Amino acid sequence: MPEAMSSPPAPIPQVSPQLLHGKGEVGFDVRTQLLIIWSHRWVLVLVAGLIAGGVAFWTIRQPKVYEAVCSLEYDPAPPKPLGTKVEDINTGPIGVFASREFYETQNRVIASRVVAEMVVRRFGLHRDADFMGIPAERRLGWKGASIEEAAERLRASLKVEQIRETRVVLIKLRDQNPERAQRIANAIADAYIEKTVNDRMSSTISAIEWLGGQVDQLQQELKEADEALHRFKLEHDVLSLSMEDRQNLIANEIELLSRSLTETRIRKIELSAKLNELRKALQTNPLGAGLPESQKSQLLEELRVRLRTKLAEYSALGTRYGPAHPQMVAIQTEIEQIRRDLEEEVKSLLRACEAELERVQNTEQGLALALERAHQKGIELNRWGLEYARLVRERESKAAIYDLVLKRSAEADLARMLRVTHVRIIDRALRPTRPVAPRVVFNIALGSAAGLVLGMVIALLLERIDRRVRSAEEVEALGMPVLGVVPRIDEGSAVAPIPRGKRSTKGPNRDLIAYFEPMSAVAENLRIVRTNLAFMGAQSKLQALLVTSPLPREGKSTVATNLAITLAQSGKRVVLIDTDLRRPRIHRTFNLSLRRGITNVLVNDASPEDVAISTEVPGLDVVPCGPIPPNPSELLHSEGFRKFLATMRARYDHLIFDSPPLTVVTDAAILAAQLDGAVVVIKSHDTTKDALRHALRHLRDVNARILGCVINWFDSKKNRYGSGYYYYYYSGEKYRTDSGEDTTKGKGGQGDKPDQSSVPAEG
Repeated sequence: MPEAMSSPPAPIPQVSPQLLHGKGEVGFDVRTQLLIIWSHRWVLVLVAGLIAGGVAFWTIRQPKVYEAVCSLEYDPAPPKPLGTKVEDINTGPIGVFASREFYETQNRVIASRVVAEMVVRRFGLHRDADFMGIPAERRLGWKGASIEEAAERLRASLKVEQIRETRVVLIKLRDQNPERAQRIANAIADAYIEKTVNDRMSSTISAIEWLGGQVDQLQQELKEADEALHRFKLEHDVLSLSMEDRQNLIANEIELLSRSLTETRIRKIELSAKLNELRKALQTNPLGAGLPESQKSQLLEELRVRLRTKLAEYSALGTRYGPAHPQMVAIQTEIEQIRRDLEEEVKSLLRACEAELERVQNTEQGLALALERAHQKGIELNRWGLEYARLVRERESKAAIYDLVLKRSAEADLARMLRVTHVRIIDRALRPTRPVAPRVVFNIALGSAAGLVLGMVIALLLERIDRRVRSAEEVEALGMPVLGVVPRIDEGSAVAPIPRGKRSTKGPNRDLIAYFEPMSAVAENLRIVRTNLAFMGAQSKLQALLVTSPLPREGKSTVATNLAITLAQSGKRVVLIDTDLRRPRIHRTFNLSLRRGITNVLVNDASPEDVAISTEVPGLDVVPCGPIPPNPSELLHSEGFRKFLATMRARYDHLIFDSPPLTVVTDAAILAAQLDGAVVVIKSHDTTKDALRHALRHLRDVNARILGCVINWFDSKKNRYGSGYYYYYYSGEKYRTDSGEDTTKGKGGQGDKPDQSSVPAEG
């Protein structure tokens, strides 16, 4: 038998408690969401149609509204009859007209309550029942509303729109009466212009009054400043000689004294150096031999020459005479006299230098005193100058302010006579001929769009609250590996069992479709399940397998039977054991009796060899349930079942156990704990995620090995938003030969195509 091979599946992850408690969901996918919305397209059509119809009905019943438009222009340079020399008091637009803030401010003024009240008073709108929207049944005895209420109603129907990149503003007024809309729009423009003129005139009059008071005050202050300056000149004799001339004289005097003092101090330094040299020379060489050239005199030089001459004579005579010789004594006496004269001359020079130094010191003291007095006089004169400058500056400032205020007062008095404003009307409002509301087409389109959005939300909400498992991706998101997907089985209406010992003649049985139609998509996908289990068994032996489901009628018996057939077709010795001891079904599939079965073995009423019945499927034996016991759970947990299991393991390659649902009774959990692994069968679009989590938790609680999940009754037409791989591979299409010939004929010889009525693969 050809076998569909697949790549080895990834290792089976353990199901975490978080996933079992509902924390594993499929992530957001745009394509999936769009397909979900498309699957609920009738909801979209219904909701969009209802909302569009309701909006259309509501729109048609609304009263017609007309809009009158009046255009204004802000003029940054209004006419100036008095010329550019005379400036207006209210010059705000001239200075800031280019700013966006000015435009926005004026637009707010147009829509202000003050302007609205002016229009209300002009037309008496607060007493107009039609304008105030008073129903006809309430108009009898209606005494009118307040001006404030009418103004607010007027402002609600008013819109001020600034045209971009221009100075033009549009005043739009909506009303149910087109003539009234025209009148009010023009009246708002007139009221705004009147308000700007009144505001300007009010500002001008206030400015004139203020300027008049300022003129009198400034005139008095200017007079006081003139008198203070005059008194200062009299007190400090500034009348004959200006303050600047006096400051220049003092500055020249200080400069001259500073220069003389500097020269005197230099002379003092020179004399001090000369005196020190004389004193040093007197101490080292009294005869003046070491004096500098500047300290020598003619007399001193003559004495030094005479001294040298006498010393030479004395030396020459000393060679012939002794010291006591009269000539030697006479020369010695002359030498002593010359020495005394030299010393006296040096002392005379020293006294002269000291006298000169004393005279220079006296001169220095006098110059320093005179310079100090000049500095004091200059400081005092500077202080007078500061006071004088302050008085002059104060007088000039008050004079300038007085002249400016006097001139501005005259200009304001002239501007009061003008009525010029910075805004003018371009186009007055005309009577509107077409209503602007309600917008029937737009409202219906908007309602349809809103209905579509609401329908999408409802569709996604319906999909969100639907807890049923619809695709393999959702199972994998719960942490459960998918072993395979079994397509929906379409076959004849008759569910024919196989008479024992001969083939069925009533058409293929859905529980035996892998035998009767081995080339069908159902059989092919069951072989994929077999192959995946074979790869898993390569790591750890999988001999005894439990096939169960979370809830009844999900196809576990069908999957168990066909899985056993595919295992037998691979050349293995397989036994299918019906351990659903409460609602057995395997015996009906193979047309067997319930008189003998596994329950007989568990109560020691038969041996395993007695209850194992061979079928026409080569290599496949069946052990039916037998008589239904009152205590199924106790029997499956007994020593007899363990012995039965050991015997079957020794005789067969694979043991397939069909068990009750996990969430209904505990039989499946008891069996799973004793077998090599459990395969959970769920029904697409029927089993809920909560039921699957509950079933997995039952298996986990008994430490059973969860091999994976088989999705049964997979309908590709209901899984348009699932994975493209699953939609293509498990679409239920039959394999065909290259010539187009149907190759679904099975071993039993039934090659007729089944009817298209669908019969669920139930358990």
